[in-house]
Amino acid sequence: MFNYHADIVWVINKVLFGALILTSAVIFFCAVIKNYIWEKRRQGLLKIKNDIYEMVLSGKSFTEGVRHPLFTGITPQQFIDIETNRSIDAAFFNDSEQQLLKGCFREPEKIAELNKIVERSNDKWHRIEAMLCLGYSEAETAIDVLSESLSSRDEDIAYFAMISLAQIKTMRSAKALLGFLRKKPSNGYKIASILGNFPKEIADEAVKLTDDKDPRIRICGVTILSKLASRQHIAKLEKLTGDEVAEVRAGACDCLGRIGGEGVKVALRKRLKDDSWLVKRHAIFGLAKAIGDDAVPEVIKLINDASWSVLDAVKDVMAEHIKASLPDIEKFIAGGEYIPKKYSIMALESASKNADPSVRAKVAKILAKIDNGL
Repeated sequence: MFNYHADIVWVINKVLFGALILTSAVIFFCAVIKNYIWEKRRQGLLKIKNDIYEMVLSGKSFTEGVRHPLFTGITPQQFIDIETNRSIDAAFFNDSEQQLLKGCFREPEKIAELNKIVERSNDKWHRIEAMLCLGYSEAETAIDVLSESLSSRDEDIAYFAMISLAQIKTMRSAKALLGFLRKKPSNGYKIASILGNFPKEIADEAVKLTDDKDPRIRICGVTILSKLASRQHIAKLEKLTGDEVAEVRAGACDCLGRIGGEGVKVALRKRLKDDSWLVKRHAIFGLAKAIGDDAVPEVIKLINDASWSVLDAVKDVMAEHIKASLPDIEKFIAGGEYIPKKYSIMALESASKNADPSVRAKVAKILAKIDNGL
């Protein structure tokens, strides 16, 4: 069949071939530019590393608050690279080198410059970069501008303001984050996670959250306290085990378990009879943490609970405290009742891997009898 449109096909082929050549050229030049930028970034970090070595070898010292000529040209991107070691294949900076650079970025002129970027820059990512620098420099004077950024309508700005305040870890930065949590409870879990890594001194501020009318804020309060609470907060936490919200009661049980001691066992025992499976589960683990083997007789009473989650917690406690649990486990196995027997065997199997050698032999003997149908 004769093709009347051969010229059109040829034109299309030429266009497609030209497009292919152009696309390949663009990809090639993008790769070249990317490699050039990366190499420039790598060389910049290596220069900073070498400058530090030269300063140390020459016997010069760095005084915080005094601008040193070696560090005046460091960009925010380079500072973040150094403090996070996110470009390890370019250059690795140890703790002492990072601290040295933090001192550089705590210079009043540098902080003022970064604050100005955070407040006035129209480039969102430029602002975020400046915020991260303020955070990693651990500059107290940056807390106010970072606190204002928490209320930004831009979620990225607000998020990185939280991350930056998290690096400073002082009472002032903690108060800023706690205040924001009250305004925006939807960010509560993020802030609770951040504040859990702060010094324990902030616990007295965090405990105030548990008086809030909003249950979300009370839940965040006990979440923070689960890592920071101390014996002076026991009375408050015992009261919270009677809160109307199950998550608050459960969180309070976690806190009391972490604090430990005989003084918390009364409140935790009460929660073993709670209507919520979540609270019972946390009370089981809390009591076991608080008083160890002495918790076993109380915990084993829940071996026929209706919730599999509670049963799983009972099994874990029996396995962890297998020596104290063995008398009851043997009774459950001999009794033949399905649920107690099943979870007792599961506890034995778990303990056979982790128990002390002195107990492991006895556990293995019991399991062998079960396998033989005895």
